Formats: sequence, structure tokens, C-alpha cells
Amino acid sequence: MFHNYFLGIDDGYFNILYKRVEPKRKTILVGVLTRNRRIVDIIFNNITIDSLDGTQKVLEIVEDALSLHEVNAVFLDGVTYAGFNIVDPTKIYRIYSIPVITVFRYPLDLEKIYAALKKHFPDHEYRYSVIKHVYMSSNRIRVGDTTLRYFSIGLPIHQAEAILNFLCRYYSYPYPLHVADRIASLLGRLYYEEY
Repeated sequence: MFHNYFLGIDDGYFNILYKRVEPKRKTILVGVLTRNRRIVDIIFNNITIDSLDGTQKVLEIVEDALSLHEVNAVFLDGVTYAGFNIVDPTKIYRIYSIPVITVFRYPLDLEKIYAALKKHFPDHEYRYSVIKHVYMSSNRIRVGDTTLRYFSIGLPIHQAEAILNFLCRYYSYPYPLHVADRIASLLGRLYYEEY
């Protein structure tokens, strides 16, 4: 049995048309802090669509969580948030020395991602390098009926997998991310309707 605080961070819905407007629009970013599989706190921020403030916005949520409780591991839903905004797990770990587990629910087509980035972003090489590094360094794990890929920094593989198995006991996705996804999806639509 774990006695740890886990922070899952996910982004909300946004209208695809927001990718083509200036100034760039935002969507909601939600951090759900759990103690094992019990929700302790929910932290809100926003994130700019297709920008590069993702890592900073996640760091702000981590900082807020640390002001309330300890955080034993951070869970990310991939590295692309709010379109192609990049969240770099290695930077988060380097700044706070808190283990970060990045989970991929679905396989990535790196060639298509590179082509899309090259077409739309002058800094496509940087964005792609983070995506490729994290994804290609990820491991597979079977949880229930689902196979996930995960990239862990700051934890040995056996500890990361023990935590993933524990947090995926009732869901096909780590519980803090599952809750963050539900809240962000709902609030993202409300956020969108305000603009």
C-alpha cells in the first residue's frame, strides 16, 4: 500500500479554430492531487494553445501543490498540451527533483507529428525533439485490458510500474490523470463558452 501524494495534470477542451487566431487563445489546465486514490486538492491554471508556456504552467501547478502538501510524483498526459504546446518532464524533474511519469494512452505516429510541426511552427525542431525523446524512451506496461506507454524520470522502472499498477487498479489510466482529464474536459467546454 502506498502512502503518497500524486499529482495528475491534464488540459481541457478547446475549439480547433482557436489554433488559427491571434492573439493565441487559452484553455484550462487542471492539477488533481491525490493521496493514493483519494482526491486531496484540485488546482487550476490556464495554458496557451500552440504556444510554449506549457512547462511553465505545469511548474506553477506543481508549486501550488507543494505549498499545500508534499508531492511524491507528477503524472503527465503525454508532452503535448493545448494543441502542440510542449511540457518537458525533464525540466520539471530538474527544477523540483520530484519524479515525473509521462503516460501515453495511444501510440504516436512520429512522422506525421514531425510533418505537422514543420508545416506550422518555425521552432518545430525543438518541439519535435522533446516529443521524440520522451516517446522513444518510454516503456510499455499492461494495466488491466490496456497497454500504456510511460516515460519515468526520477524513479526506477520497478517503482514506476508498481505505482502505475496501483493507480490503474480501477481505471485504465492513472487515477490522478483520470480525474484531471474528466474535470478539464468539462471545465474546458465552459471556459470555451466564455470566449
